[in-house]
Amino acid sequence: MALNVIELNDAGVRIGNEAQHLAESPGYALLQGDRLLLGMQARSEARLHPRHTHTQFWSRLSTDTLPQPGPRARTVADLAYAHLLDLWSLATSSPDGGTDEVVFAVPGQFDRNQLALLLGIARECPFKSVGLVDLAVAAVAADGSSPGAVLHVSGQLHRTVITRVTAGDELQRDRVDDTAATSLLGLQDTMVGLIADAFIRETRFDPLHEASSEQRLYDNLGGWLIQLQRDGEAMLELDTGRNSFRVNLHHDALVERLRPRYEQLTERLRLLSQGQTVIRLDARMAALPGLVRTLNGLLEEPSVELETDDAVRRGTLACLAEVRREGERLAFVTRLPNRRGHQTLKSADSSSPPRPAEPARPPSEAPTAATTRPTHLLLGHEAWPLRSAVLTIGGPAGEGTLALPGTSEPVCTIRVQELGIRLDPEVNAQILQDGVTVERAVHLAPGDEVLINERIRLTPIVVHPGA
Repeated sequence: MALNVIELNDAGVRIGNEAQHLAESPGYALLQGDRLLLGMQARSEARLHPRHTHTQFWSRLSTDTLPQPGPRARTVADLAYAHLLDLWSLATSSPDGGTDEVVFAVPGQFDRNQLALLLGIARECPFKSVGLVDLAVAAVAADGSSPGAVLHVSGQLHRTVITRVTAGDELQRDRVDDTAATSLLGLQDTMVGLIADAFIRETRFDPLHEASSEQRLYDNLGGWLIQLQRDGEAMLELDTGRNSFRVNLHHDALVERLRPRYEQLTERLRLLSQGQTVIRLDARMAALPGLVRTLNGLLEEPSVELETDDAVRRGTLACLAEVRREGERLAFVTRLPNRRGHQTLKSADSSSPPRPAEPARPPSEAPTAATTRPTHLLLGHEAWPLRSAVLTIGGPAGEGTLALPGTSEPVCTIRVQELGIRLDPEVNAQILQDGVTVERAVHLAPGDEVLINERIRLTPIVVHPGA
């Protein structure tokens, strides 16, 4: 069976193997007496029970006693242990999730005591830990880098971690820095504040006045962001159960409210940039409204690259010979081979040319959400709107699925992002993009031709309002 990789980013702790992503769970825990909710369940009640909600048990991993301990968790480490067990349960409920070996990809801010505690927690879990690797180095190793330095930028709940990786024949971690200015929760609160102000101004309804409406606002935020990034503006509707309120919001207003935070991140990156430096954003940072455009506009020299959200898993699996330890004490690996254009272990013998991480466009070519991102997929003579964040291509017809003639199983997934759309192929799917075989995630632009199973053509297009 394949070995699993657990990516310890509290914004979404992930587990997957060479074939696929298996499960993801945000670092939330709600402990109320003998009641313990974890992951998405805890997040869905976080605003209802803020005093009982914990979101720092990974970033501040320790054996400290909780402020309000309960019979199911007395320490911070107890919550981390429960979260790992819950994630493992989600993964092993999948038909392909039965392996008992795990490599941990760990953020660079973990100190020695936290790494030792993590391994101690893992020893109590129903799997065997066989490796520890720096998360940022593994992500850069997925596609390698030209000689110089890479500033890997990773979004977490309470901080943005910036890891400087020197690229030569090897990729070596040099420095780890962080900033709270662009923590994902901080950015989320800023966006929620702007939206709440709009509701107060236009409807005199304050959604933050009651916990229930505040929770609904946070629950709706992800879907609203997709609409704003796709269309440039959106009508946001909040149903409180008693009434429904609507406000119109522009994407640019959101970016402008976030700009001071982005500028703080930019200044930190500028200070850390030395010589030939590339800035590589993880998928969560790249999806933030207007961040890529802002960085391109404020940074004169470092180029900005966007990595796919499977980069950590791919990089770890590509370097198992350096990461995996059998029957010996685990070492925290912060140096890996620089394998430019690695295309996953499964396709390492492919004759396809290597494809580096996708560079972001320079300021003069920076796309806007309303004009250059594909809005529809053209299948035959029908245009299918890209309304949701994720669209499954192939398989039984239903919500969130585009059924294809003669195809009973999913062949790929389309993910809507700020700068475009991304295609994630399923294992063994036969997909060409403009005549080139697709073996891993690729970004699609308007007019790209996608050929599925040698007979079905999909084309991303832009349909302008009123056209």
